[in-house]
Amino acid sequence: MVQMMCMTTKQTFETSFEEGLEAVVLRNGRFAYRSSCPWVGKGGRSLTAFKFCSREAYESYMKYSDEQEDKEESET
Repeated sequence: MVQMMCMTTKQTFETSFEEGLEAVVLRNGRFAYRSSCPWVGKGGRSLTAFKFCSREAYESYMKYSDEQEDKEESET
């Protein structure tokens, strides 16, 4: 579980890889978690929260996502 903060609403929420949390590489080369906020912005816009993470956390996410893809392919 990772605790994230929506910068628009200033509210915190917890999420996990199973709930849609993903690790990405930003344009500046840093690693971060990215997740959709459970709240909706003005005009029904979807809000996204980011939180910096380590390289090890990013590699752990990549390993997890590869395992999930392999599991889905073996089920079909």
